[in-house]
Amino acid sequence: MNTSSRIGWIDTLKGIGILTVVAGHIFPDSIARYLFLFHMPLFFFIGGFLFKPSADWKEYLTKKSFHLLVPYVAFLCLIYVPYEIKEILTGKETIAKGLVRPVLGGRFLIGWTAVFWYVTCFFLVQQLMNFLMNKVSKKIIGLLMFASLVISYAINNFIPHFPGLPWNADVVFAALPIFYMGYLYKGMQGDPGKYKWVFFVLLAGVIVFTYYYPANRYDMKTGNYGIPFVTLFSSLVVVLCLIEIVKIIAVNPVVSKPFSELGTASMVIMYLHQPVQFIALEQFSIVSPLARFFIALAVSMGGYYLLNSFTIGRALFMGSLPDFKKVFGREKLATV
Repeated sequence: MNTSSRIGWIDTLKGIGILTVVAGHIFPDSIARYLFLFHMPLFFFIGGFLFKPSADWKEYLTKKSFHLLVPYVAFLCLIYVPYEIKEILTGKETIAKGLVRPVLGGRFLIGWTAVFWYVTCFFLVQQLMNFLMNKVSKKIIGLLMFASLVISYAINNFIPHFPGLPWNADVVFAALPIFYMGYLYKGMQGDPGKYKWVFFVLLAGVIVFTYYYPANRYDMKTGNYGIPFVTLFSSLVVVLCLIEIVKIIAVNPVVSKPFSELGTASMVIMYLHQPVQFIALEQFSIVSPLARFFIALAVSMGGYYLLNSFTIGRALFMGSLPDFKKVFGREKLATV
């Protein structure tokens, strides 16, 4: 698989993934519980697949900070500030809490910015994995991934009311092993060929099992990782099946193009879809989940195209370092 086809395949997968994220936040639990089984693990898996270790940790930290944290702060200013002003004016929030929430991030962010937890958690996962790849042997990394998973289950089961760490740092324990599995998947050789059908038989079993056991779901933001090991296995089955489906879709550009476009815009959609669907519900009384789903997608995609058309939009809201240099022209950025 060459670089261009690999990126196209990943963008298509991200496009399907972001559709499940938006749907999971809008549709009723009878549908959402199946989406919550895999939609956030999918993005950590994709992140691991795309991960490239860097020996220069300072450069890696700087680049990922621009790519992830600059848009995070920009969207916080765009979305969080008006939301908090509304909450404070209606007496639902205090000024003190309004000031503390964006600093703590993670699960302390609610409402329009509830989904922002993913960005800081993903950033921490990337940095920690890059450190491990450069400092620790592969054998030890495997043991650390298992230990990390066990710690996540311990927190989930023995400290169920754990308030969480800033930036959802505690969720790193659950996300890191999934990220690493994505990285390992990239290095796998060969094609499962005639055994692909096993994935889909397992998928049918996962769907039935989840129907009878609703606890088989991930709610990673709140630190709820479902049934230890079983939910992780279930999630990976869904992810692998989606990959096989995407490989088929990617062969046909006409079919894959819309998903690929959504995948390219996935981060902007992630930031914008919640405020859009909440405004549609609360201000325009649009109750239909299907209507809000399409409105959220349409407005978010419009926001992506708008921001992408301006240099400052790409610099601040998409984390483009070249555009950031153009806008701010700081000489020391030229060395990054």
